Amino acid sequence: MRSVLITAVLSAFASITAAQKDSTISVAGLGGVRICQPMAAIASQFPLARDTVVESEGEAWPAKLVRLDDGSRILFEASWADTGHVWRISTNSHHYRTRRGWRPGNTLSELRTKGERLEFGYEEGYIVITLVSDQVSFTPDDSTASAFLRRSPRAFDSLPALPRTARIQDLIVAGDCR
Repeated sequence: MRSVLITAVLSAFASITAAQKDSTISVAGLGGVRICQPMAAIASQFPLARDTVVESEGEAWPAKLVRLDDGSRILFEASWADTGHVWRISTNSHHYRTRRGWRPGNTLSELRTKGERLEFGYEEGYIVITLVSDQVSFTPDDSTASAFLRRSPRAFDSLPALPRTARIQDLIVAGDCR
């Protein structure tokens, strides 16, 4: 019995290690998990993923949460309209980066200095900025988002209103699986 357990743990570790070798988050997915793949497929790449639920605006949908050793996480979400497929992936792990090398912790100043084209928007009440070249979005750090949302309601909602010190908090990719 003990050898079976040890084998299972080593197998899970090997799967996680293999998934983490692919450290790019892109419009296709992350760590071997692809957008629109069945939610059940996550376990093959991340065997320690745990079921959870995401709620917004009175709707709820399933998700899988992967807690990483450094305290960061990856969240694989389905959709309220399709609970069986991966529609959105987000991570705050410094291990994962975009094709052009951007990762959580990079600042708007760094992105602007490198001439990245950025688009500003809101998703479900959150500030979301898109790295156009990578087709990957991100949320700014909590202190930047809070300060921005506390400003005058007459303030212009745009990228220039965010400080250059704002940091990438979560990288996000999503797709429509219909």
